[in-house]
Amino acid sequence: MKKIILALMFAFPMIFSVSAGAKDTNVPILDKAHTAILITDPQNDFLREDGMLFKLLADNLKELGTIANIEKLMKTAKANGVALAVDPLVYNALDGSWNNAGALQRQLLDMKALHRKSLNDPQGFEDSGADFYGPYKPYIYDGKTIVVAPHKMYGPESNDLIYQLRSRNINTVILGGMVANLCVDSHMRALMENGFKVYVVKDAVAAPGADAYKAALVNYGMIANGVLTTDEVVKTLKK
Repeated sequence: MKKIILALMFAFPMIFSVSAGAKDTNVPILDKAHTAILITDPQNDFLREDGMLFKLLADNLKELGTIANIEKLMKTAKANGVALAVDPLVYNALDGSWNNAGALQRQLLDMKALHRKSLNDPQGFEDSGADFYGPYKPYIYDGKTIVVAPHKMYGPESNDLIYQLRSRNINTVILGGMVANLCVDSHMRALMENGFKVYVVKDAVAAPGADAYKAALVNYGMIANGVLTTDEVVKTLKK
């Protein structure tokens, strides 16, 4: 019996890794009136070539076609009457004085990545690392996209995302964005814990290296309701 339990302990990660990485043939039928596409951190520091964090993600971004796939998701949402939400990560000058910042968070604060002087001060924000990636702005600033207050760690516990979705009777979230093993993973977990159905789009994310991406896929496969490709999302939302 003990040998069987040990075998299962080692087998489950392999099973979920394979299932997360493989093409999901069980594409869901989605109720578009109650579904939102959510993109985390679609900002210059991650996605523009001169962004502070771009080089960490560059290989994965290129391999997956992430930047184009995120735009495809945004375009699909607008063309098919599906809510689009964006949840940015932004730090300001006062955040630098935090005493309990985590290791990565402290690095981001010290290097002033995703930084703006103040949330109510537009000076220096336009086209900065914290600003939204330029090609996405027509979708984000069309007056219909849900732009939530910035989160400060990795998940949406510190902002209004969940309230905004619930207030619109959204119960299903199609999730992509930055970074696969951090903010995307944390948003997936928080949304699942709050009773939403979550489908992660595995080629509309990016991670700092292959190992981090594979680790994210394992978690998606175990926790989310499904793991889809961009093309699968486009196909099901066109029905």
